[in-house]
Amino acid sequence: MRAITHYKLLIAALPICRALQPHASQNTCPWNWLSSTPGQYLCSSAEAIDSLDDIRRLETHHGHNSAGLQSNIWSASPDCFDEYCVYTNNDFFGKGTSLITTASNHQRIAQIQIPETVFKSSYDKARIVEIPGKGNGLVATRAIRRGERIMAARPALLVHRDAFSELPIEDMYYLMDMAVNNLPKPRKESYLAQTGTMGGHKITDILFTNSFQVGLGDYDSFHYGNFPEASVLNHDCRPNLAFFIDQNLTHYTHAVRDVEPGEELTISYIDGSQIRSVRQERTRNSLGFSCACSHCTLSEGDSGASDSRLLAISRIEGELSDFNSQASSPAMIEEYMRLYKTEGLEHNIAGAYTLAALNYNLFGNAAMAKKFAELSVEAGLLERGPGAADVREMKSLADDPKAHWSWNMKPHL
Repeated sequence: MRAITHYKLLIAALPICRALQPHASQNTCPWNWLSSTPGQYLCSSAEAIDSLDDIRRLETHHGHNSAGLQSNIWSASPDCFDEYCVYTNNDFFGKGTSLITTASNHQRIAQIQIPETVFKSSYDKARIVEIPGKGNGLVATRAIRRGERIMAARPALLVHRDAFSELPIEDMYYLMDMAVNNLPKPRKESYLAQTGTMGGHKITDILFTNSFQVGLGDYDSFHYGNFPEASVLNHDCRPNLAFFIDQNLTHYTHAVRDVEPGEELTISYIDGSQIRSVRQERTRNSLGFSCACSHCTLSEGDSGASDSRLLAISRIEGELSDFNSQASSPAMIEEYMRLYKTEGLEHNIAGAYTLAALNYNLFGNAAMAKKFAELSVEAGLLERGPGAADVREMKSLADDPKAHWSWNMKPHL
């Protein structure tokens, strides 16, 4: 994994990373038209998820029996700075996890019970290889179908986002060293084996280079989460994987299209719907590398055509998102979806399907609303997980378009 995004003193008010991303359109549970609350990342219960069918199964799952659950015994370090302490559980998630957080957030995490069935091989469909110009990467060892799970990873380290801005850097280094050194030896080694690209204090550099933002449910709950197994996934502006982090802190990654043997498995660190110059500036200035993915290395003519499509997507999205707009039309929805498909944005298409479903319902077209609501649910399960608000909302719309609040609000003649 390359460096993640940081805005102030390397501490992003937005996701650092790779997963919970520095924009509202990708993965986990970003803001959407159905909710006014951004950054809701409590997505689903954590069980083994291998395919879309397994994710759908979780939609009706509302708890776990006590049998077969992982132990949840934490040790607390006596050395704290202000409200931030180190907590370690050598058995949590089956491998061990350390926290640098507040007592209230530790209590939230300490209440999580993880079924043993979640712990399955991360690399049974792929292997780690050296990727020219990228370092290590993950490559498919067999054909992978859309919807297949690639891995379910658990955090080795969770660090409260605000600790970096509220504590002197020397105190943070002390806590970071303690947190990693308290991990079981294999878990500590897996953390230290990751690459840091920003320099300075090694353990902190690894965190900033290989982290996802994780929320636990309120404004004081945002943490940087390091998932060593997921850190091998490199960036692509048109990736073949999507991911989400569920309410039990498990990082799930699934294929969003069919993948051939030998193909690198990738995720997107940034908003791939931006034009090339913006994507390049973002990766260069915030992530520490210039993206050389196939989409960023198109010819000038092809890149210009792509940028034109992306600008058109942004413009149309603005119209369709304004439910009072008089300019929107079924033809505009069709063009919007055509552009999305042409641009290869399969990893981040659930929101587009949602917007199409809502607008068709606004126009009183139940059949098309149902079609796109079902597509939104299918994509949303891969991108955001079964507990995401828009997945539930689109499932409701698909079940009965005419009973949904959006039905026939602006019939189009």
